[in-house]
Amino acid sequence: MINKILICSNFYPPFFIGGAEIIAHEQACQLRNAGYEVAVFCAKHDDSRHCYSMIREIFDGLQVFRVIQHAQDYHVDNNFYKPAINKLFNTIIDEFQPDVVHFHNIIGLSLGIVEIAYRRKIRTVLTLHDHWGFCFKNTLLKGYDVVCKDFSQCEECLPELLDNQQRRLHIRMRNDYIALQLSKVDQFVSPSYYLTSAYIKAGFPSDRLTVISYGIDVKRFSQIRKKLPEDVMRFTFIGYLGIHKGIHVLMASIKLLLQGGYLGNLCTINIVGVGGMTEDLEKFITENQLSSVVKLWGKVKHSQIETVYQSTDVLVIPSIWPENEPVTILEAMAARIPILASALGGNLDLVVDGVNGYLFASGNAQMLAEKMVDMALDHASVKLMGQNAYQCVAKDTLENYVQQITQVYQEKKCVSNPVLNRVILCSGKHVSPECFRAISHFNQTNHSTCYKFIMSDWISSEEWDLVELLWIVDDKGDKQDIVNALKRGRPLLVPESNHQLVELCRSSQSGLFYADEMEAEACLKYLIGEKSISSALGRNAKNYFENNSFQLSNFWRRRSKLAFLNSVF
Repeated sequence: MINKILICSNFYPPFFIGGAEIIAHEQACQLRNAGYEVAVFCAKHDDSRHCYSMIREIFDGLQVFRVIQHAQDYHVDNNFYKPAINKLFNTIIDEFQPDVVHFHNIIGLSLGIVEIAYRRKIRTVLTLHDHWGFCFKNTLLKGYDVVCKDFSQCEECLPELLDNQQRRLHIRMRNDYIALQLSKVDQFVSPSYYLTSAYIKAGFPSDRLTVISYGIDVKRFSQIRKKLPEDVMRFTFIGYLGIHKGIHVLMASIKLLLQGGYLGNLCTINIVGVGGMTEDLEKFITENQLSSVVKLWGKVKHSQIETVYQSTDVLVIPSIWPENEPVTILEAMAARIPILASALGGNLDLVVDGVNGYLFASGNAQMLAEKMVDMALDHASVKLMGQNAYQCVAKDTLENYVQQITQVYQEKKCVSNPVLNRVILCSGKHVSPECFRAISHFNQTNHSTCYKFIMSDWISSEEWDLVELLWIVDDKGDKQDIVNALKRGRPLLVPESNHQLVELCRSSQSGLFYADEMEAEACLKYLIGEKSISSALGRNAKNYFENNSFQLSNFWRRRSKLAFLNSVF
């Protein structure tokens, strides 16, 4: 019986409200209204408060646990694994005891919370909002405006990163950790067929992906009343003012409208939002004296977004990245507003060209401007497309959404073995240049996700069951990791420069050693490919631990003594 549901989101209203945050909050409210006990676990950016402290509060009648984070917590290096947040999450699980944990965007919190829910045998559901599960940028954009087609080549955009311990890591290690944790989610919910196909292409299991549209408060937005002006058409952009949202494309189309004498005479522009391109946009409007025909609204609270739609005849979505299911499109369609959108991603799931709006080639400012002129010259068609838009979402209510989500909650827990592949556990206080290059070359020659390179301090003790071998990636590794590997019967791969570790491998016949990146890669492939040899080395490791635990203790003490003598002499 499902009674208690814990919603998890990196951000949550009233702070940093975007589409994902709005959906998470609407879902929480609808579930509460349906009779479920609902709480929220989320983050709050506040550099003035103690990092990883927690605020408990009531927001819109919901219990919300907000973890304080600082600016560095959202950097790509540090936004995926945080032991402090894992510990807080454990506390909330103990206190609230949910039957279901429903994750939304949790990059920025800690992926370790998925492992906690999995180990406690709590049913888990994750709603996908963008590409964060396999793209560190979330947008799939390479460089300025090129959409990535090969999800295995993240190294081309970000070869390396420094984690919160300032260890130089290969981007694959971050990706592998995220994939490992997400493999433990029972069910993924995608609002669009586009995003579902993208995650399947990235290696996610199709049998655990369900398409359920976000839903919309149809009653709220269908009550919006506006007058259709006889002289001009009002085009509106709502969203983050950034490159991926196509603000530069919109600016270029505005310039074309101005040159053609259409701006002000046939159409005006509303731009709602803030972002990295705000200053560029303000400068563009000032230099071209456009303030009377291009209105910058700034940030508008979602509770007051009706005022924007009342002044909108056509919603413009000029994104150059593949959107998922933009909340603004659903809202506008419910308000009987047609859509003018770039022809990619989830836009294609929502906009039927010539029926409820128009599509144009992504990044094509000329085509966007032409479509705007066409719509401005045909008010009757725009009104008809608005009616068609409403019909497309009339039954896509929040109540229907929650009914479908709760059906997913009731399904039997399906993840028993989270991964069919294995973990190459990496141990050390840093990753040596040789090991870094070995991972890089391994990634270039083997794009499959059969093996995951994971730092040893990122996993729980239970996850050792997934470990195929222990790879010492610095000059000495971690003592406890090596003991755990021997105890659990896992072969070792150690640097030849560490004579004590080489001695251990030889005396126990439990592993191999490498001198450079070529040997490291060759040893990895050998241990992976020769299962019988790898198993034999693992058995030797376990036998050595069971029969020589005293000698092993002496070995570590001898290493410490040698280190002391070396430091003296």
